[in-house]
Amino acid sequence: MANDDTNAMLGEMGLNTESLDRNQQAYADLVAKYYGDPDFKARMDADPTAVLRAEGIDVPEGATAKLLFNTEKLMHVVLPAKVKSGD
Repeated sequence: MANDDTNAMLGEMGLNTESLDRNQQAYADLVAKYYGDPDFKARMDADPTAVLRAEGIDVPEGATAKLLFNTEKLMHVVLPAKVKSGD
């Protein structure tokens, strides 16, 4: 459970714990589909940006999605961009 400081920081970034929970579920669904459906995996490998959009995941206009894979010795941590005040 997030504390008040966490909620305040998320709010400054235009996020909240509910949106993070939804994103986490969407991510879990995507991972299961990627490893469970060879056709989906092939499409995702070829054009992750288009597949994410087709799955209803917001990819900002002009942005490109890239697949990264964790290994036993490397773990990627991806954080959202911090929104500047006034944006």
